Amino acid sequence: MDPLAYVVILNWNRREYLRDCLRAAFDQTYARFRVIVVDNGSTDGSAALVRDEFPEARLVELPENLHFARGSNAGFEAAMQDRECAHVVALNNDTRVDPEWLSELVRAARDPRIGTASSKLLFMDRPKVINSAGICATRDGAGVDRGWNEADEGQFDEAVDVFGPSGGAALYRREALGTVGIYDPDFVAYYEDLDLAWRIRLAGWEARFAPRSVVYHKYSGSSSPRAIWKTYQGERNRIWNLVQNYPMRYVLAGIPWNATRIMAAVLRRSTGWRPPAHQDSPTFSEYADAVIRARLDAYAGLRRAFAKRRQRATYRRVDAPTVGQWLKKYGVPVKDMPAD
Repeated sequence: MDPLAYVVILNWNRREYLRDCLRAAFDQTYARFRVIVVDNGSTDGSAALVRDEFPEARLVELPENLHFARGSNAGFEAAMQDRECAHVVALNNDTRVDPEWLSELVRAARDPRIGTASSKLLFMDRPKVINSAGICATRDGAGVDRGWNEADEGQFDEAVDVFGPSGGAALYRREALGTVGIYDPDFVAYYEDLDLAWRIRLAGWEARFAPRSVVYHKYSGSSSPRAIWKTYQGERNRIWNLVQNYPMRYVLAGIPWNATRIMAAVLRRSTGWRPPAHQDSPTFSEYADAVIRARLDAYAGLRRAFAKRRQRATYRRVDAPTVGQWLKKYGVPVKDMPAD
């Protein structure tokens, strides 16, 4: 019998995307799955749409917007209440998946060593361009989408090991989640998928890319792609991810690496540079203010971060040299960090 997969779709005021997302999610060749929609306190009638048009979906209604980590966790917890649940699959509401999407994800996770599997995400408005083919881990605690903004010309057609999956379309083995936990609620939004990928890897599982598990993604359809809040969240969570998951030798080595990366970013913004596709990019002063606030708040939370680090040592199965090999294999040099 095929393993039972639960697809968890988090939604917040995106009724215009949700209908197409659910239609595609239910139109799967894989037979053994269920869908949970977590509505994050929407006011646009999203919950009514699910009840009226998709009664086969389980609807979890939250009283307010709990953002990505806490909202997704509500769906993960609901899925894992079912003892038959073998995989929990996170899926963004601003996506449209191919009919073979779920079948290919589950197939990628047949090997019991695989704790996570990653889809190939393409931009919905540029369906021949890669959004994500998995996550790469950087030396300063950040993450970068593998293949970001590259033309899809077959270079990502192999089922290879990756560091981890983008939370926009990711399969998680239930056993792995039972060991390491679900998304860190303190992250609120951004890098919670990276942190979870680290925890699953540190516990001894691997990650696999499923190239035929195709997802079309309306990038940042639920938030502005250049929102200053996103800059703040990413910088704060980067520091927490670094402290909570990296061996101490790499925590220290990540500081000068990050300084180089930040300097390059500041130089771009100080000269008035804007990514051409996103003219709402933060100004230099906005960017600097967000980074400073994020760092101060991250440092204020270091006691809790170190407590989590100690707790994670209870299931850690990987030594520092192995992490060093990951950073070489799955890492990104400063010069290759995306400009946008």
